[in-house]
Amino acid sequence: MPGIALRFLLFLILITRQTHAQPALSRLVVSDSLLKNHVYALADKRFEGRQTGTKGQQEASLYCVRSFRQSHLSAVFSLDSLRGSLRQPFFYSRSRIKPFGARSGLAASSYEQYELISPPLTTDDSSQVIMGHNVAGLLIGTDLKKEILVLSAHYDHLGQNGDEIYHGADDNASGTAALLSIASLFDSLAQKGIRSRRSLLFVLFSGEEQGLLGSKHFVNNSPIPLQQFIADLNIDMVGRTDFKHRKNHNYCYLIAGKNDDMLRKTADAANKQSVAIDLDYAHDSENDPNQYFYRSDHYNFARFGIPVMFFSDGEHPDYHRPWDTADKINYGVLQKRATLVFQTAWLLANPPL
Repeated sequence: MPGIALRFLLFLILITRQTHAQPALSRLVVSDSLLKNHVYALADKRFEGRQTGTKGQQEASLYCVRSFRQSHLSAVFSLDSLRGSLRQPFFYSRSRIKPFGARSGLAASSYEQYELISPPLTTDDSSQVIMGHNVAGLLIGTDLKKEILVLSAHYDHLGQNGDEIYHGADDNASGTAALLSIASLFDSLAQKGIRSRRSLLFVLFSGEEQGLLGSKHFVNNSPIPLQQFIADLNIDMVGRTDFKHRKNHNYCYLIAGKNDDMLRKTADAANKQSVAIDLDYAHDSENDPNQYFYRSDHYNFARFGIPVMFFSDGEHPDYHRPWDTADKINYGVLQKRATLVFQTAWLLANPPL
């Protein structure tokens, strides 16, 4: 009897702690200093613009691996039968093409097409085989651990043009910093014994700038059955202000496409209980003229019927320009948007009993 009574007492203490912990979670925010450190690191010249297939992208992937390890995330990829890995390599070819009716002044990339290829790697003289890397880590949940919420971003950018570096601070060091910092916050809770019911998979893609290649390879070769993914929250450019909102920085575009209202309602609830910024659904349509629904990595999850939500700040004058630098990021707004993603993820990962 004493043993049973003691176990029951411990159970009551655990339930009481969790009950009191839940309201406090709505006041948690993502670390602004950690966000800033990650953006400045990833947008630094040592990563040479993080173009997929370059030394800079390789080094940036290792930077992300180190951060995931610090957050105690589990490997989901296999190096061999005995060892796991946080990185997933993929290969693609780059071919020169001559577009029909080409006009003068087109960028060099307009004369290139990209296509995923699989080993054995064979190509002809007009193609070049390039290797990219996705980075992913899993935080295992409690009673619903086989149900997995994906949080994603791409960490690659455009690289260099001669001596000129495309730093990609907003696109997408900001989203990468948000993901790394959110993972760190979830880990800090786990270290205190507070875990979500569902598992969380944090994924960083490269090859996004070449046509969402990294995420396409991931969903086509997922180490986890896609049926286990309950949704993907994708973060791409969350540190600046677009033309429309130049007088109101406290906003975030949310895009879910044709999915049901579950993600929208969850994001709205998370926003109301935490950062209370303006949620702009102006581009939340597959028929939007800007085609944002198709232009970031969430789209490859949506192709398989997985619910998605895309968090973004839109486009600004420094988009895809060398002067998209870390000093131009609004870190207060970045913190609010990252916190919105965290709070949305917490609600999704903890469905009511």
